[in-house]
Amino acid sequence: MIERPTDKVKYVQRIRRPDGTVDLYFRKGGHREGPLRSADGSPELQAEVNAILSRLARTQAAQTPKAGTVGGAIERYRKSADFIGLALSTQVEYGRLLKEIELDVGDVRLAEVDKSWVRDLRDLWAPRGHKATNDRVQMLKNVLKPAVEDDRIKTNPFSGLKKLAPPHDADEVNLAWTDEEVDAFIALALKRNMPGLARAVALGRWGGFRRGTICNIPLSARIIAQDDDGLAQRRLYWTTEKRKVLCDKREDSRLSAFLESTPAKALTIAYNQRGHPWKVRALNQAVTRLAIALAETKRARPNLTPHGLRHARGLELAYAGASDAEIMAQLEHTTERAARIYRRQAERRRMADSGQDRVDNVVALKAERKRSSNGA
Repeated sequence: MIERPTDKVKYVQRIRRPDGTVDLYFRKGGHREGPLRSADGSPELQAEVNAILSRLARTQAAQTPKAGTVGGAIERYRKSADFIGLALSTQVEYGRLLKEIELDVGDVRLAEVDKSWVRDLRDLWAPRGHKATNDRVQMLKNVLKPAVEDDRIKTNPFSGLKKLAPPHDADEVNLAWTDEEVDAFIALALKRNMPGLARAVALGRWGGFRRGTICNIPLSARIIAQDDDGLAQRRLYWTTEKRKVLCDKREDSRLSAFLESTPAKALTIAYNQRGHPWKVRALNQAVTRLAIALAETKRARPNLTPHGLRHARGLELAYAGASDAEIMAQLEHTTERAARIYRRQAERRRMADSGQDRVDNVVALKAERKRSSNGA
């Protein structure tokens, strides 16, 4: 039985035992300690509680990152508007990286951070893989940005720092799906009675959405609006999960036709086998399983990912001649960087095809001359 203290000693809790005796415990938040040595109502009780409070304060101070260190900058970043404004799933992933970085270099003073230190740290992380390394370097850059801007770090230590390149024999990350692979995947998903998964792939390929949006975009995001001529059109209107960017675009006719041909079984456009919204990890796993089955029968390349569907949409826009601004609006980008990448890839393909056309013309011309020579 727990009794309320009567002597006003804060954080003291009384527990009465079956034999009538009373034990005293210290309780603050999740910390519990006792039984206490001091007698109930004695002057020594407050002194014992004060000693415990002092010890807890010292422990907390030792665990709290010191100001002027990388750990202090990490703690400040966790409380910043930039971090709080991220989607919850992104906060969880970033939090994991921040914890690892704090364990590695949290005690390093900001005065010690310079280009050579960052370069050495990147090389130290390199055995973890190029993506893991680059993710950590980018996270550290986000954390230290305020310190660079207010001159606590005198020069930008990330200026000129190159990303860690993948091994030469590594597969391309997030391959852009071909139309044949999309068609094969959707056909297999429908054959296995997984229309919600097929819808998820359709949203990625013909809507260009990130995985978080694919998992959460509701049926109500599909609205009927009027175009400039007053004619009805289907539009997608939603605030995306990751960057909180407004999506307001006409629905691709291929997506419209597919969604109309498949059942809507949930409040979200895409759904899992139980008719519930997808979780990002579960969606990744479901796509991987079917993609592996397609790869085994040579109907798709290995290592297809949901994000590769978004790349396919971006390249399609670029091949069609869309501007950077148009690509940004379609894919809900906040910067032009990704749009420029898609456009450069499309331009390289056009130039490569143009070069092959020239070769084909020369080959055809030589063949024609040879036939003419033989005929003479």
